[in-house]
Amino acid sequence: MRYSFDKLAFVAGERRAATWTFAGTKVAGHEHPYAVTDHNHISRNRWEFVVRVPHTAGGRIEVRPVQVPNDDAWAPLDRYGLTFMPATRPGYTKDRYCLVSFPRTDGGGTRSVIHQGEESKLPYWLRHLGRRLVRKDKVRSTRGTDGHALVILVPRDDYERMIALYLATKAWVLKSRAAGRK
Repeated sequence: MRYSFDKLAFVAGERRAATWTFAGTKVAGHEHPYAVTDHNHISRNRWEFVVRVPHTAGGRIEVRPVQVPNDDAWAPLDRYGLTFMPATRPGYTKDRYCLVSFPRTDGGGTRSVIHQGEESKLPYWLRHLGRRLVRKDKVRSTRGTDGHALVILVPRDDYERMIALYLATKAWVLKSRAAGRK
């Protein structure tokens, strides 16, 4: 299977005021609905997403599917969202970032985070990201142990690219694993 970011077609819906819960905390902001057709697949390629943007500038932008194509490989995706945090280090403040993580289906947790030195674990469609693929501690200070985790940078308001990264790190990974088992 060959995947390309260029084969995604987006139709934006009307922005609407919304509230949601993240990690047990109520968040207020706006939702941006998107209909997406993934032309990397011949059929079962229509998705619907919502991008949740909080009113607070330092809040997490969340990308979540609200309608997933009827495919066994994508059945668990209703449990996965992807969040984008603001980068705070000089030179990166116009960007948001997300951890490079893939869904786990082996029962050993919900996701597998990729760290520096593990780039060989990346699917080919993510290896070409160049400057957009960096260590977390390069774009934001961290007190935890995840400073060596890889992150992907996205311009702060590029919601279509955020959705494309959701598909690249969640849906396409699950689909390629399913194809490998056949």
